[in-house]
Amino acid sequence: MTMARFCIVTMMKDEGPRILEWLAYHRLIGADDIRIYSNDCRDGSDAVLDRLAVMGLCRHIRNAVPPGKKPQPHALSMATEDLCLQAPEWLIVMDADEFLHIKTGNGTFAALLAACPPTVEGIAINWRMMGSNNRLSWSDAPVIPQFTRGAPDDFRRGWGVKTLFRPFANMKLGIHRPSLRGARPEQADENPLLRRVWVNGSGARMPPSFMRSGWRGSAATVGYGLAEIAHFAVQSREAYLLRGARGNVNLKPNKYDATYFAIFDRNEKPHLGLLRWSGWVEATIADWLEDSTLRRLVAASVNWHRAHLAGLRETAGYRSAMEQLARAALVPLQSLDTLLFIQPLSPEGKHQVAALQAQGVPDAQIAQIVAQSVAKLEAARDACEAAEMHALAQDMNKAC
Repeated sequence: MTMARFCIVTMMKDEGPRILEWLAYHRLIGADDIRIYSNDCRDGSDAVLDRLAVMGLCRHIRNAVPPGKKPQPHALSMATEDLCLQAPEWLIVMDADEFLHIKTGNGTFAALLAACPPTVEGIAINWRMMGSNNRLSWSDAPVIPQFTRGAPDDFRRGWGVKTLFRPFANMKLGIHRPSLRGARPEQADENPLLRRVWVNGSGARMPPSFMRSGWRGSAATVGYGLAEIAHFAVQSREAYLLRGARGNVNLKPNKYDATYFAIFDRNEKPHLGLLRWSGWVEATIADWLEDSTLRRLVAASVNWHRAHLAGLRETAGYRSAMEQLARAALVPLQSLDTLLFIQPLSPEGKHQVAALQAQGVPDAQIAQIVAQSVAKLEAARDACEAAEMHALAQDMNKAC
């Protein structure tokens, strides 16, 4: 069997109306091995994926999550074992609402590698958070033409990365980047990952502090010049409600609330680069849907979502939830620090927030305290990584 060059690993649940666009796009840009782990599908996504696998368009692995386990970590563990048996040349772990947008050359994986130094073994590609375009209603129409506005480059909360990398011995897959299996914090400076050459989305060398355990960019390491991950995290308001009703891969309660929407519904800038692929994606999907079995399965999944949404619209909380999202959509970028968003905080940070709330401190005041604390930590990290990158640049100049 020929070794795959570019492999994508992803997890899906109830993504039926979105599967074909996501799969067609990533195959068009050069992914030749796409491994999709599905769990607990109610909308027929698993049947759609089975048919696509029969057609040779992806691999579909059913993720039967054991009691007490979470879907995403379990899928990543399965994928790690599978990839040990036959690793591709390059690998990236992505979500079904993320599109790898390569902005150099002809927009393919190969073009991205051609724009990087030949010694590169990994590319940490920053998110571009895409907003709702102020759309209210859910639609099964393709995502790329619907949502064309997103965050500016300096939207720090959207600097998480997804990493395209060469597989290595004892790797452990993660949703943002791989790590070394069995590595312990006290062995950080002995980590062989420190000897690997990773760059950011603009081709600049990533510093040692990131290589140890980083999963998001800093002011020193963020880069959008060659590639970015278009992250359609919210989509329309109804789509967002459907996402919350579906649950999430890490079983976090109330993850998709109005605060999350306010933070990530960013529409400040037009981002139109992905539209260059829309015609080819549409033609590819039309070709696939010549298969009557696939066409029937996709239609059934779309109908399931329409019926599910119709039921949601009849619930007592629908109007209130839509009103909350309408208010959240009005929060400007410069006011986000007034929102209390505890999801990314450490357990210790969440405990401190709970203690302040127990004392009766208003959430807006707690949000400011959190923002100031986070800003200090980020400033220190910025300075550290800027110094490390400067040293790397000097070493490179000496070598030349």
